[in-house]
Amino acid sequence: MSEQFEPSVIEKIEPIARNLSALMPDLILSARQIAQTLAHGTHGRKRAGPGESFWQFRVYENFEPMQSIDWRRSASSDQLFVREKEWDAAHTFWLWIDLSPSMWFKSKLAQSSKAERAVVLGLALAEMLVRSGERVGVLGLMRPRSSQDIVPLIAERLIYGQNNQSFSDKLPQHEKISRFSEVILLSDFLDEFEGLNKGLHQIGGHQVGGTAVQIIDPAEESFPYQGRVEFKDMQQRDKVVVENASELRERYLAEFAARKQKLSDACRHLHWGHLVHHTDRSARSGLLNIHGFLSSHYYSTGAMNH
Repeated sequence: MSEQFEPSVIEKIEPIARNLSALMPDLILSARQIAQTLAHGTHGRKRAGPGESFWQFRVYENFEPMQSIDWRRSASSDQLFVREKEWDAAHTFWLWIDLSPSMWFKSKLAQSSKAERAVVLGLALAEMLVRSGERVGVLGLMRPRSSQDIVPLIAERLIYGQNNQSFSDKLPQHEKISRFSEVILLSDFLDEFEGLNKGLHQIGGHQVGGTAVQIIDPAEESFPYQGRVEFKDMQQRDKVVVENASELRERYLAEFAARKQKLSDACRHLHWGHLVHHTDRSARSGLLNIHGFLSSHYYSTGAMNH
């Protein structure tokens, strides 16, 4: 048997750009739908901090200055209360959506290619962040902004990047990222590890927080092949024919697990998060996972955990 790939994806990049352009309206719709369902019932990034808008009353604590007490609210109770304002300083998030050739792989076990899923998750995340008052940019393509039209803006930039063949599985090396920004990377991270690790450290070495969302096709992790299989490298266009693929399974699974662990260790060294999303799962589940991680590591405290 042979795993099937789109020949045009392997042979040249121009069809990839056309494919992305054709898919983008549906990807935008999917992104907005899952962003809407996840945003329903939430309250953005509300937390205490400097700002003008009222957030909530909370019970006064003994170490606080007396002038922080809201006497009008306290008069109707046996307890003293403090009026808290909502933290309203916009934070900067940078996205990187890997659209290199390997990301267009889709096995029969997956719901979509890794690239399509990365776009949907990235656009949905951008929509949610901007709704919460944050600024969002795209590494190598767009400076951060808080525009309510963030989704079509990013979509246009992604298409532009593909049409101009500025795709790469390597992280942008020369982006000026301010301290205490947050970077969210959506990729399969299958590039040569030494270069990848160097790129991660160049970004994270300047008090920049980050989350690496590793997008994996289930076939890449389970290796469900047997018999004669022709494997094709979507990056280098090389082909390898294996007469009995099942004999490689144990070794392949060990190598793949070790590679995932190396990425996880690199992220932990930077105090970054490492999340895994499989393309046989729904995009909504992936967004929930990312949102939950950001909530516990950022929104719950109002400060980045670098």
